[in-house]
This record gives sequence, C-alpha cells and structure tokens, in this order.
Amino acid sequence: MIVLIGPVFFIILILVAVRLQKRGLAGWKATLLVVVGSGIILLGMFGLLFVGFRNFG
Repeated sequence: MIVLIGPVFFIILILVAVRLQKRGLAGWKATLLVVVGSGIILLGMFGLLFVGFRNFG
C-alpha cells in the first residue's frame, strides 16, 4: 500500500507547487515547498515501513 500511496503524494505535491507558482509564488519558495514536502513524504513512508517490519522475523 505504501508503494501505491507514495507516488500519489509526490504527484499531488508537484501539482500543488505548480498551481501556487502560477498564482504568483516565487520560484525558490515553490522549490522549497517541493524539497520539504518530499522529505516529509519520504520520512513518513520509511517510518511506516520500519514500524511495519519491526517485529518481522
């Protein structure tokens, strides 16, 4: 399930950043949004994996 939801979050993040940039947000702020958002998504995905496999084996 994480494998399916992760890419969807990335696509939504990029679409939101592009939409905000078209509304007048500065380019560096949109880039910062994507970098921070990607980090949060990755931390969340790996965190769920670690919790899920904690008692495995």
